[in-house]
Amino acid sequence: MIYDDESAKKLFLEAKRVYQDRGMLKWVGFYLSDHTAVLAKDSQQRSQINKEKQQMSMEEIGVLLQQAYVKRSRIALQLSILDSEGDFHNDLIGKVTGQRENLIFINEEKQGILQLTMEQIHHAEIILPSKIFSQKNKEIDE
Repeated sequence: MIYDDESAKKLFLEAKRVYQDRGMLKWVGFYLSDHTAVLAKDSQQRSQINKEKQQMSMEEIGVLLQQAYVKRSRIALQLSILDSEGDFHNDLIGKVTGQRENLIFINEEKQGILQLTMEQIHHAEIILPSKIFSQKNKEIDE
C-alpha cells in the first residue's frame, strides 16, 4: 500500500494516540549487574551513619599530625563539620604533606590535596599498616 503525505500523517497521529507507553518498564532490561551493584553501593553509603569519636584537644591533634608527618604515616581525621542530617562525614584518610601558619595540608586518598585548620579537626588517629596492626593485636591479647 502506498501512502501519500496526508494519509501517512493521519496514520502516524492515530498510532500515537492509541499507543500506550510502558514508561520505565521498557528500560528494566537495560539494567546490568554493574548498574545494580553501583546502585546498591550508593544506597549502602547513604545509609551509613558515622558515629562521633572522642573530641581531642588541639595539643593532642597537633602531636598526632606531627608524628604522621615525620613518619610519613597515613592518618584518619574526623572533621567537626556535620552533614545535613547532623551526622559526621566519613573520615578523611591520607598523609600530612605540610603546614603553613594555621593551615595543614593533607594528601587525601580520594580528594587529593586538602587544606584544613586545626579547628576543623574533631578527632585524629594514625593508621598503622595492617600487618603491623595484626602483630600488635596478637601481642596485646597474649
